[in-house]
Amino acid sequence: MIRFKKKLQLLKKEIRTWIMDFKRHQMGLSVDLKSKLCDIDKTLDQGGVSEEILLSRMEVLKQLHDVQSSSSRDIMQKAKIRWAIEGDENSKYFHAIINKKRANLSVKGIMVDGDWIVDPDLVKQEFRNHFADRFQDPGPRRGCINFPFPKRLSNDQVSELEAPISNDDIRTAVWGCGVDKSPGPDGFTFEFFRKFWTVIGPDFCIAVKWFFEHGGFAIGCNSSFVTLIPKVLDPKTVSNFCPISLIGSLYKVVTKILATRLSLVISDLISDVQTAFLPNR
Repeated sequence: MIRFKKKLQLLKKEIRTWIMDFKRHQMGLSVDLKSKLCDIDKTLDQGGVSEEILLSRMEVLKQLHDVQSSSSRDIMQKAKIRWAIEGDENSKYFHAIINKKRANLSVKGIMVDGDWIVDPDLVKQEFRNHFADRFQDPGPRRGCINFPFPKRLSNDQVSELEAPISNDDIRTAVWGCGVDKSPGPDGFTFEFFRKFWTVIGPDFCIAVKWFFEHGGFAIGCNSSFVTLIPKVLDPKTVSNFCPISLIGSLYKVVTKILATRLSLVISDLISDVQTAFLPNR
């Protein structure tokens, strides 16, 4: 699992270098294509119309559209917007969405004991104090149920739950996760894993199987980003924010496999009407 984590870190560095080179190349290509298109239009304005020139113009327009679509897809991913028409581009609109989301998520200040605090250090301290109890180990407090369960799993169901994890189970879990969800510390979306599964899939499967063999994550492989989401349009206090965790891909796949297996037997243990909402849980 640690080896897989290190590989992802090295891969991220290589991809960043590649992206910088790719964007420079795309920018230069876009300038060249626009220059060619301008020359062709000048020729057409002067009356030099021919089938060869028209075909050349269509080819240049197609190449220019492909370059612009690549840039637009990057902006769409950041804005988390699914455009109605595939390939349609409105970069100004996407940038407006991104800026609006950033403004809504930014913490400009909070109200503490009737005073409005904007100093970043004091704001951080107030958030840290408020959420400290949520991220502390509660200690070895375990409940005890003093009556037998009337419903139990059969031996076959137990065998299905504890059966070894196969590569097909892992692949199904990967394909069952959202492709464009916000990534965790590893920085990779499931769209990336799907597209390059033949390359990265074997290492991914080994890392997931390591968890099921050892019953835990290696140190540093279960990191997550904790971010604050406002509950209301204009949050004023710390309690108006809800913390969520952006977890890594390995964690998501492990929980997906566990949830999928549990869903096969849960109906034999819990009645369909045995549900309840518990406040503050």
